Amino acid sequence: MTLAEPVGMDGFGSSVGADACGCDSGFVTAISMAEAAADRNPAWWNEIRTSADDALDAAYCSSKLLGALIQSAAHRLGVPAADIWGHIRRTGELPL
Repeated sequence: MTLAEPVGMDGFGSSVGADACGCDSGFVTAISMAEAAADRNPAWWNEIRTSADDALDAAYCSSKLLGALIQSAAHRLGVPAADIWGHIRRTGELPL
């Protein structure tokens, strides 16, 4: 998949993409930026950011995705999401 291709199906046959996270055009950009950041490649991350159609849409989508991951982690851990948010604020540690 390239940055220009729409997100379609994951390896398990589930629909993924903008509809799954409630984002529009920023989904692919947000995922690509996250991949670049995880690879610790700031040059690649910045290239994606600066060539995005709407970097603000990607930023909002990134926040929505992070929020969903944090709430999912709270659910998996069996604790209130507020406890996870507080833990992250105090320690900077993501319990993912």
